[in-house]
Amino acid sequence: MNDLANYKRKRHKNNYVQDFPEGILDVIEADYPSQYFLLLGDRTQMTTLFSNEEWIDILTKSRNSYSCHIQRMNLTRKNSAQGI
Repeated sequence: MNDLANYKRKRHKNNYVQDFPEGILDVIEADYPSQYFLLLGDRTQMTTLFSNEEWIDILTKSRNSYSCHIQRMNLTRKNSAQGI
């Protein structure tokens, strides 16, 4: 039984897990690279670059990233408290 637990643990560690949440600028950089470079060059205001739907998408992706990060942190604390 310990062999199976060790196998699962090793297999899980090989998967890439993002250790940090995505901020709004991270989402913009990934999904809207041309607008991101305009922001870096300070050529325009952030609010005029995106439609309302695009803002909702950006904010949702960032929020979901934080939610997953918090869940992962809570799971890590729970597992370390149980000695797993």
